[in-house]
Amino acid sequence: MTTNADEPRYSVADPYPWYKWVQQKKPIYRTPEGMWMITGYEDAMMLLSDPRCSHWGQDSKTFQYLSPVEKAIAQTLHALAPGNTPAFRKQIMHQLAARTLQIDEDDMKRQADEILDGLRSSSGMEFMNDYAHPFTFGTICSVMGVPQEEVGAFSKIVGRLQGGYLSFIDEKSWSNGEDEQKKIFIDTLRRLIGLKRQTPGKDLCSAILAVVPADEQDDSYLISLMVLLFYAGHQNMMNFMGNALVALQDRVEDQSMLRESLPFAITSVDELIRYDSPLQSVLLITQESINLHGTIIPAGSQLLVSIGAANRDAAKFDDPDQLILARRPNHLGFGAGAFRCIGARLAQIQGGIGLHRFFAHVNSYAPVADPISWSHFSVQRGPSSILLDINWNHER
Repeated sequence: MTTNADEPRYSVADPYPWYKWVQQKKPIYRTPEGMWMITGYEDAMMLLSDPRCSHWGQDSKTFQYLSPVEKAIAQTLHALAPGNTPAFRKQIMHQLAARTLQIDEDDMKRQADEILDGLRSSSGMEFMNDYAHPFTFGTICSVMGVPQEEVGAFSKIVGRLQGGYLSFIDEKSWSNGEDEQKKIFIDTLRRLIGLKRQTPGKDLCSAILAVVPADEQDDSYLISLMVLLFYAGHQNMMNFMGNALVALQDRVEDQSMLRESLPFAITSVDELIRYDSPLQSVLLITQESINLHGTIIPAGSQLLVSIGAANRDAAKFDDPDQLILARRPNHLGFGAGAFRCIGARLAQIQGGIGLHRFFAHVNSYAPVADPISWSHFSVQRGPSSILLDINWNHER
């Protein structure tokens, strides 16, 4: 319920007008639940990099306001945060972020082309399930080193999971006999780890194992990390692809540029994330009191750092509500500081190739359903489905 006559109604389909109102009227906004919502870019950047702010994964007051999936995200990220993990965590994070990480772009293109070629017999598709899901899942499987002959069966296992990856990332849930699919999924990851220990390859799973001392290879930690990487490379990138498709509707010139140039498509990922990020907010806890523009935020307070609002801050970005693919924004969609996404480079390549190949196959598209159905939590944002009419490019 709104309490101000000029306050726009919050909309899952388009939260940005409400973000803008809060940013202009109440840049440090106290939510009804008692959290401090931070909407300005500079404030968000500062707090994400401030050692006085720590992870929120174990805060009981925050937990009561989260969905089950968001609770799982909290537990996972807390488990992987500095100070809560083994001494070799830094080496693992370095390996994941290394510029030398080998990513087979040709294989990603091949996978995208095979999926789209298989859809050409129809004049339409459900974008999220027919393209975004198999492309992002197949490519993250390749990066992680899942044997090609096992990807199909693995995809079916994931499709049957109740609540997605993060609903069972906590080790305590792995032995939950009520959900056989969870056990099958965890056993599959255990087998993958065992395979890469015996026969390492040029994949991410092997790279992680290479920097972990053999006598300290805790399967619980490794599996939690792998689940998080599958979530980021599959579910989170599915949301990115869906958000991008909606944003690019009717933008014929942008579609043409994405179709013609893969390098342009890869660099455009940052602006598409700035414009409508799958990561909408980050929750932090203040370890000390913080004076923010004269407002004292006490120690132990819960900070809701709004990535979606900060990425549309007019004080940072010219014409923030305009999608300008040539823009090179220093956005917060990958986080910042200790909360910077370790897979940002992979996301740029994966997202860029996914869009480039889609537009190489498709001349134009139009959503069938209006409005589009959205999945939206305080942390995540993306379409749940997008039914499309497709005009295929038959000259490809």
